[in-house]
Order: sequence, then C-alpha cells, then structure tokens
Amino acid sequence: MLPIKLEGNKYMELLVDSLQSSNISIKAFNKKRLHLMRRGDVFHVHWPSFSYTGSSFLGTLFKSVTFLLLLLFFRWRGIKIVWTVHNVWPHKGGVSLFNRIMRTMLCSFSTSLIVMGDSAKQELIRNFKAKERQIYFIPHGHYKDAYPTSGLNVRERYGIPDNAYVFTFLGRIAPYKGVEQLLASFNELRDEQAHLLIAGKPSEEFNLDLFKKGIQSCNVHVSLNYVKDEEIADYIRCADCVVLPYQNITTSGTAILALSCTTPVVAPNIGLLSDYLTPETSVLYDPLEAGALTRSMREVRAKKSFFQNAEPYRLKLEELNWQRISKLTQEVYSR
Repeated sequence: MLPIKLEGNKYMELLVDSLQSSNISIKAFNKKRLHLMRRGDVFHVHWPSFSYTGSSFLGTLFKSVTFLLLLLFFRWRGIKIVWTVHNVWPHKGGVSLFNRIMRTMLCSFSTSLIVMGDSAKQELIRNFKAKERQIYFIPHGHYKDAYPTSGLNVRERYGIPDNAYVFTFLGRIAPYKGVEQLLASFNELRDEQAHLLIAGKPSEEFNLDLFKKGIQSCNVHVSLNYVKDEEIADYIRCADCVVLPYQNITTSGTAILALSCTTPVVAPNIGLLSDYLTPETSVLYDPLEAGALTRSMREVRAKKSFFQNAEPYRLKLEELNWQRISKLTQEVYSR
C-alpha cells in the first residue's frame, strides 16, 4: 500500500484495518523490499502524483521516470497494480499535459482502478483512455467513531455564544477550496446571530494576505493551525453546518466526516459530492450561479430543525461501512 498512513486523515488507517481484520496482509510499500514482492501480490496506490512529481523540473523528471520504471517492473513480475482514484486530476498541477500522460500511463499499467462514484469512471475513460472493464466502484468509508471527542468546548475557546448558529470550514486551506468566497458569502448574510469558524493550516500556495483582508466581521473566527486528530470531532460537533465551497474536487473526506457526526453540509454540486450528500443531509448549489453559496447558507440556517433528523445520516453511513468496503476491495484484488 502506498501510502499506508496519511497525516490528518484516517481514511488509510481505516481501510488498512478493515482489510487486516479479514486476514489480508498489508505492508507499507518500500523500494528496498522490491525483491520480496511476488507474482499475485498487489501494489495499491493512492494519490500517485506525489510519487511522480518533484519540487523542480529535474526532480519531477527523475521521479516520473522512476515511477514508470516501477510500474514496468511490477508488470514484468506479475504483480497487480490497483489505483484508488481519490482525485481524477491532482490538486497541485491540475489539468495539464504532463498529468494527462502520467495518469494515462498509470491506467494502462493498472490491473484495476477503484472509483468512488460514476462520474469519476466516465472521466477516467474520457481523459486517460481507461477501459470500462478495469474500473470498479467502491464508496468512501465513513468516519463514525474514528475521531472520538476529547471534551473540548470549541465555542468557549473562540468566544462563540451557545445560542449562535455556527458555519464551520475545517481542513487544509488551499486555493482550490474557495475559502475567500466563503468569507465573502458570510459577509453577505448580515446575520448577527451567525458565526463562521475556519480552522486549518494554509498551504504554501494560499494567499494569506488576501484571505485576511476578507475578514470583515468579529463573528469570523480563524485558526491557521493544524487541527489535532483528538480535536477534530469537537470542531465538527461545535458546528451547526459544515461549509465546503470547493472550486475543484472529486470527493471529500471532510464532507463524509460531517455526515459521520450528523452535521449538515453546504457544498457545490461538483465531482462526486452528490453521490454522498443527499437533500436530507445537505444543500448543494451550482458554483457558476451568482450568490448561490450565500442562498444555500441561508437555506440550511432556516431549516435547522429539518437537518437535525439523525435517520438520513444513519442510512447513508450504512452504505459506507468499512466491512462492506473491505469485502469489495478484496474482490478487486482477487479478480
């Protein structure tokens, strides 16, 4: 498995644990142990762009050639290659000729491709010449009980009244996540009883100065630090709604985390979000429509009691249980 663990996201840990509980042997990929890999073993890669993209032109050239040689070696040794497509295009670099070539090569070498929704399947076929017969659907698993509460009173930490309505953005703050738009939309609400909490570490590409200029209300609370695993559930449960104004996304672990904590979501109707976010648990909007995010935030606020019904969240989480995902993943390995 590459990677076998991911900082700030328990998806990999939950996937590996679910497979190991079924007596599947999972090891962290290590090039030094290539000689131990045998025919019928599986190389399962997630987020492959980190394996073929460097910090410079020469670094990228070296890593991409090494990655392709690695794939060739696996095919020669009869080792299966499985790619779970979390993002059709990588967040860094996005749609480019280089990424198209590398991902097309990866699809051609792969035994199987795992997608988390049908639209991703169609994009793989259209963009990277993937074959329909090699693509399998396995949903993103839930995070129920993955992040236990620590007892932290998040509202008290930021001075937010108990009776206030709290919109929350949680996660790494990157340009494609639309946080500046979220600030602008919150300002347009002009609701003194509403508060906005933004918590997460900014990426290197994020324009922090421009972001700070958008803060026009004392009801906006910002923490530009990495949110500890033991506090994530407290941040989500502090929220009346999680707002994810992404400009580009395939699927969202944060959206599924919100569902896992019975918290409604406001998000654009892009990628695979509509496969996971139902009208009973969320408000999806057209990102190309002017004012759509502001209207959606008003709507979810007005329907607060409607979104407090726990049953729709429970039904969705049943579809995303890890026992089922483990079984489906093992079926892909054994084909």
